[in-house]
Amino acid sequence: MYPLWKHIFYTLKNFCHYSEAYLLTNELQVPAFFRDFPMSSLIKTTSISESQNIFFKRYSKSRSNLVEFLMNYNNALDGQRSNNNRLEYLDFNTIPTLKTNSALEKHASTIYSDSGFKLIQSEIEEAVDNVTMVTVSNIGENEIYVVNDKFSKNWTVSYSTSFDSYACSCKMFGRIGLVCSHIFWVLRNKKIKLIPNELHGGRWLKSKFVKAVHCGFDDDIETFIVADETKQEYRDMHGDFYDIARLIEGDSDKIRAFRQIMAEGRKEVLGEGNVLSISEKRLMIENFYGSHVPSQIDVHPPDVVKTKGCGRRLSRLEKEMREMSKPGRKCGKCGEVGRHDSRNCDKIHEENNKKKRRNQC
Repeated sequence: MYPLWKHIFYTLKNFCHYSEAYLLTNELQVPAFFRDFPMSSLIKTTSISESQNIFFKRYSKSRSNLVEFLMNYNNALDGQRSNNNRLEYLDFNTIPTLKTNSALEKHASTIYSDSGFKLIQSEIEEAVDNVTMVTVSNIGENEIYVVNDKFSKNWTVSYSTSFDSYACSCKMFGRIGLVCSHIFWVLRNKKIKLIPNELHGGRWLKSKFVKAVHCGFDDDIETFIVADETKQEYRDMHGDFYDIARLIEGDSDKIRAFRQIMAEGRKEVLGEGNVLSISEKRLMIENFYGSHVPSQIDVHPPDVVKTKGCGRRLSRLEKEMREMSKPGRKCGKCGEVGRHDSRNCDKIHEENNKKKRRNQC
């Protein structure tokens, strides 16, 4: 007879196999169904939202009150801004490695951030090595290019001469804001050395001053906005800090000396080390919370009442241990120090019992 446990094991194994195949099929189908929607690649996976949850869990706790939550939230934002400033400094002060001799790749390295350039670089490399032309035709004011990729699949790229715009049937640029390898092949075929402005894609650019765009890409995205003097000084300060930190990395003596200089500068600039009076501290706390302490308080916390059944019942051993931990007391009848008093003194009870026996005799 076939064992029952083997039947259950193979049933669960087949179920997991079919479930995995079903999920994989749906994961491949989702980009195909939603490729007409500009969702910035957020629909591909749930890892982005999970990473955000993990990030905020580092700074917050489930039992924090509102004030602690706001302070932790501000700390999280400060951490993200510091990381963004570091990445921005690296973007503007590092030269990426080029893989092709294409002028488009060189131009892309100057306008895209590090993560965006890596994705663009793979598309340019794909266009140089694997994309080939099948046919080309003219329909009115549009040039139609049919190209073939490494998967032997044909894609159609249309170029409008009147609007000077490009569109591909894969719709990669409209979905995530990155130029596909098919459009890059057409740009190389037309001897274009600079990526057109309409194909930049705002969220992948180096500048942090790109306007936030939702549900599509605006035509009037300003890639670079002139910052005021304060912001420029702030950026230069961050750049100087990361430059010095990079130069003294690995030298403990220089790191220790640089930290001491920063501590002295902090005391001088922020005025730390000065003792504040009680009124100054109260004023600083009120300014921080944005409210003042009222002169008359009508709402008070409720009184703590010991309700019936609170606490836990002690065992016999715990009661005896608690009694043994108490200091001894002197008996008023026998005069000895122990764990009894005149009402339950053993000597007095023995004497009373002896008197009763004598009387009975």
